[in-house]
Amino acid sequence: MEEAIVIKDKKKSRDNIDYLNNVIEAVSSLDFFSMKEAIRQAMDAKVPIIEIVKKGILEGLDESGDMGLILAAEALEGEVLCIDEENRVDLAESRNYNGKVVVGTIEGDIHNLGKSILIALMKSYGMEFIDLGTDVSPEKFKEVAQQPDVKVVGISFLLSSAEPAIKRAMNLLKDGELASKIKVILGGASVSPEIAEETNADAYATDALQGVDIIDNWLRD
Repeated sequence: MEEAIVIKDKKKSRDNIDYLNNVIEAVSSLDFFSMKEAIRQAMDAKVPIIEIVKKGILEGLDESGDMGLILAAEALEGEVLCIDEENRVDLAESRNYNGKVVVGTIEGDIHNLGKSILIALMKSYGMEFIDLGTDVSPEKFKEVAQQPDVKVVGISFLLSSAEPAIKRAMNLLKDGELASKIKVILGGASVSPEIAEETNADAYATDALQGVDIIDNWLRD
């Protein structure tokens, strides 16, 4: 019986590699519809979203670059939004979370790619989240963060010119009772250890994979 289980696991591993290779090929070729189909097939086969991103999409980006990221983020978000509740629980590996996440791109910045991938990952994990979109004011972050069930705020920014707005948002989120209620993570191309330390952020992430791991740990504490 144990041997049969091992054989079955090896077959599943080989199948996963085939699905992931299809994702790599689609992303490399910049074929949006092929990306959607390859991602959908991998998800239907219960390949974890984290593997689709790390071993599929990111591998394909070696060939397709920034344009591949744009298309892949859109394809991934669109397909993950179609996950029904039953499949999402399977993908989420029975995680239990104790709060919601608020995410948005800071005022003065309309870039959405990293946030879209983070949202796709959070949904696959079974996290509850509120997406504020892009160009979000510091005041809006504070307003939504005050909701009782919000435990984490994620702020994305790509443009260095958005740093003043980041600092204003952090001043609001790290003031009074709100400071002890929530944790704040910064993400995006312009984030740095210096900015995180200067603004008193609880963490920073250089990509969505790192970000979802940090949030996952926070919400299960």
